Amino acid sequence: MTYRLGVDVGGTFTDFLLMNEENGETHTAKVPSTPEDSSIGVLNGVARICDESGIDPSQIKLVMHGTTVATNAVLTGKGATVGLVTTAGYEDTLQVARSFCPGGLGGWVSYVKKPLLAPLELTIGASERMDAEGEVVSDLDEEQLRTDLKRLHDRGTVEALTICFINAYMNSAHEERARDIAREIFTDIPISISSEVVPEMQEYERTETTVVNSYVKPEVARYVNNLKSALAERMGPDTQLSILRSDGGLASARASAESPVNLLMSGPAGGVSGAIYFCSRAGFDNILTFDMGGTSTDVALIQNSKARVRRETFVGDVRVR
Repeated sequence: MTYRLGVDVGGTFTDFLLMNEENGETHTAKVPSTPEDSSIGVLNGVARICDESGIDPSQIKLVMHGTTVATNAVLTGKGATVGLVTTAGYEDTLQVARSFCPGGLGGWVSYVKKPLLAPLELTIGASERMDAEGEVVSDLDEEQLRTDLKRLHDRGTVEALTICFINAYMNSAHEERARDIAREIFTDIPISISSEVVPEMQEYERTETTVVNSYVKPEVARYVNNLKSALAERMGPDTQLSILRSDGGLASARASAESPVNLLMSGPAGGVSGAIYFCSRAGFDNILTFDMGGTSTDVALIQNSKARVRRETFVGDVRVR
């Protein structure tokens, strides 16, 4: 007899649903979340639900996990210090953004933007250029890039690195080569390239999304890897850990650690998907979901049993795709 376990980590509580895959029998549990290390709360809850149900943890073969670890890192401003490598001339992409400011023309005088997730003093402009068709206009100046990266490394503050070159979504060759060079210098920090994280047009959105991926990557990767190892110790190496994505789908632990930006709306997406399923079975196709957690509150309007999917979303003031 095998079981699957659903785990939802919120800002205050962590909730569990254990289901028998043969007869549908369920058990539930709730434990306090542990913000200093969310995996502690998860493991506490696993112990409680198995103890209360009398089920051996080794019988659990699938753990489906919704988490706000990435979301909270952005909302609380406790992500990594990110260095950014862009095409020369595009160093101010995050600062300019879409030239938005509140209050009309007068807003330019008084509007103070929040600090960038990748500050200008940690931004490098690499000599290279791809055109809109992905053809090389200027080769990557590898020696200059290596010199600039060493100078950035010597600052001793960069905890994650982002590489985002113009038109890289059409041709990723320069980004991949720049990552190879960066790995020679930054040997112990994660490096994200835009052509893998979000290979789409629009320079600001692609840069911001890739920077956010770097911003949350150290914490999310540490959390996911620690949790996977701890679950394997308690349940056995065959237990599969799947993390809920922002689109309501599931990703493997490895994919989640590599592209944590896809988890930013993990917890809220799970609530919406669950509400649609149960309300549809009860005959309600038009609903409003309200999900209040310890850190944030999420609302979704469901029409005809379908949630509208946004291509872009905001987490706090951070815009990602």
